[in-house]
Amino acid sequence: MKTGTHTDKSKIRATLLPLAENCPVDKANPEDCPLHSLRKLPPAQRLEWIAALKEEDLTYLASYCHVCMNLKMGERAELATT
Repeated sequence: MKTGTHTDKSKIRATLLPLAENCPVDKANPEDCPLHSLRKLPPAQRLEWIAALKEEDLTYLASYCHVCMNLKMGERAELATT
């Protein structure tokens, strides 16, 4: 995938939009999440905020959420086996 293209940014933004509503793992809004304050905004403002981000910032947030989700899912799996 080429980086820096409009398509890349659009794909990353599309990934972040549902994450801007709540955490998909537990439907919460943890205070330590970088999207915490964003989730308190009305949907139109969240969309504006995400649209204004540079690709590197979009990538950082998507990566952060990916790692966080994997950690939470790992914790859930661990709890289920104990």
